[in-house]
Amino acid sequence: MTEMILLMLSTFVLVFLRSFQTQNVIHRHYYFAGATSFLMAGAEVAVVLGVVSTGWAAVPWIGTGGALGVTASMFLHKKYLQVENWNIK
Repeated sequence: MTEMILLMLSTFVLVFLRSFQTQNVIHRHYYFAGATSFLMAGAEVAVVLGVVSTGWAAVPWIGTGGALGVTASMFLHKKYLQVENWNIK
């Protein structure tokens, strides 16, 4: 069970970062885009290792982590990085 929760959390982080990265590219936040790439690499490895050790039983946990990650990223990016008159390009 602990392994499944860790897999869900690592998927949350990976999908959060992927979504965040997409928004960084769209809005031309160059510094954030560069830093996010390295974080994504670590999260990707964590998810792959978790899936290899868990198998198909990981699907609902990965789906949940992904759904929560993408919505959290969209909310936080809009709230903190799409502020008018704050140009961090």
